[in-house]
Amino acid sequence: MLREKRPIRSYHGEVFRTNRTNKKHLSVDFRHRCAYYDDLDEYGGGYRVYHVEHFAPKEKFPELRYDYDNLLYACPWCNRAKWDIWPSDNSKINVVGPEGFIDPCTEEYDKHLIRLPDGSISGITPLGKYMKKTLQLYLKRHEIIHNLDKLKRKRDELEASIDKDKLQGKECRKKEAALQLITDNFFKYFDLWEKVSQETA
Repeated sequence: MLREKRPIRSYHGEVFRTNRTNKKHLSVDFRHRCAYYDDLDEYGGGYRVYHVEHFAPKEKFPELRYDYDNLLYACPWCNRAKWDIWPSDNSKINVVGPEGFIDPCTEEYDKHLIRLPDGSISGITPLGKYMKKTLQLYLKRHEIIHNLDKLKRKRDELEASIDKDKLQGKECRKKEAALQLITDNFFKYFDLWEKVSQETA
């Protein structure tokens, strides 16, 4: 499964006339995750560095600059990679042959890309392969962020389960050993994340 939950926009049309206000609402709609890769912003510099992404580029279609149906919450890497790339001169024509983009808010998006067990993303159609290459979804940082997020959620769930067991006087040694292993793996990925961040700073 590419992502746990498909993002849904709360507004339609031109509602807010500033990027600041749009970003505030988009971050909630997208659960603080990059529209394209599902990276949690917590590991990518936080809300401050994430961008308002214009699905149909504002450089080519300035009339859609504040149209909420055209806006996404995206990490800086995906936003910069896509920039003003668009396959046509029509904002409604987002795919031409094997090239173009699918709106991540649609179910169609998940038909072109899949998440592999190691956290990386693979294109399963010609269009999916085009999106992976153009959006640079192959970058190692995305895979690392996905695994950090997954391990943190597992760690939080296990800690809550251990706390509950302790309150009930249950044995917790096996769960505590599993928690230590998850924690060790989390910090291995965190060290790798810091290394990748320094290399691309």
